[in-house]
Amino acid sequence: MGMDIYFCNGLPHETIDSNSNHTAEALQKLLQVFGLEKHHSHPRHHPHPPQYMLDLYRWLAERSSDESLHLHHNGANTVRSFYSKGSSAESNHYKFDISSGIPDYEEILEAQFHFFTNLHTHRPHQGSHVIQIHLYDEFMNSSSRLLEARLVSAHASGWEVFRITSSAKRWMQNPHFNKGLTVEILDGSGQAWRERRVHRLQSYRRPILIVFSQDSRTTSTHRKVVKSHNSESLAFQAVAVTQKKRDSSEEGGMRSTRSAVPSHGDCARHELRVDFEKLGWSTWIISPKWYDAYVCAGACAFPLGQNQRPTNHATVQSIVHELGLTAGVGAPCCVPTELHSVSLLYFDEHMNVVLKQYDDMVAAGCGCQ
Repeated sequence: MGMDIYFCNGLPHETIDSNSNHTAEALQKLLQVFGLEKHHSHPRHHPHPPQYMLDLYRWLAERSSDESLHLHHNGANTVRSFYSKGSSAESNHYKFDISSGIPDYEEILEAQFHFFTNLHTHRPHQGSHVIQIHLYDEFMNSSSRLLEARLVSAHASGWEVFRITSSAKRWMQNPHFNKGLTVEILDGSGQAWRERRVHRLQSYRRPILIVFSQDSRTTSTHRKVVKSHNSESLAFQAVAVTQKKRDSSEEGGMRSTRSAVPSHGDCARHELRVDFEKLGWSTWIISPKWYDAYVCAGACAFPLGQNQRPTNHATVQSIVHELGLTAGVGAPCCVPTELHSVSLLYFDEHMNVVLKQYDDMVAAGCGCQ
């Protein structure tokens, strides 16, 4: 089963046979676009994502497309969450394996330890209405360093957020120095608080480590793939249209690629739905289930109007092509003139939840260039 992919003015750019290795290659290239080329398939059952990560994703989704994550978190385009490894419900010690979860090409910008307290249902300990929370960074020689001490109302309930950026950076540089964090809770007189904390019994209130980082590959890689005019830039289109074609075949009707991505008419933006379930990624991508990348298609015929957003170069090229002044000079191409970002919430290969923002993933406008 062959199929044509149309890139410029409806001219066939590349033919993909869905029964050959081209589909697998296109899927692999799509993983590369998302920086997930080493991602492995996961079982269908996953731990519940931290509510903080779900809320952060929803917050980003509600913002306009030109508002990005780095505007609010010191240049970060990636957020990772880690649950403590190996700690029991009776322990105040928490260790987070970030060295295996954060790749070398990501720079840690900020790290936060989120700790839930819910003590208002208990009687104040020895008449105390204030508790002390001490957070320690454990060292190899059984010593510890006090990172922060704070006072909290014994009647309060909610998340306490501690910034531990320097500790997280040290753990990344020397993983064997990572001996974890210890939380000590005292009453107002400095005596150990004996009441059990509710968060130990509720998984969604487990302490978590949140790391904001900058993926140094993101901007250069994505712009190179999305904006280039070679076959790799068609990874989205090849996969999306392949899946659309396959669905049509299963329904008994074979629609042509020309009808899936209209090539007639003036240059305009058309739907290009990227469906993660159809790609086989729904077991590890949390949100979104799909998104519209859009595709620019149509003719850039002479004379070019301002509604086609032509550059000066495209206008000159259109005139040269129309007059036949230079052999081999074609008409300008219908291409994206404005690109927006998209955010993805997913489980990585270590079952940690990651929120990553990808630049230049959605064609927000089309024009002749």
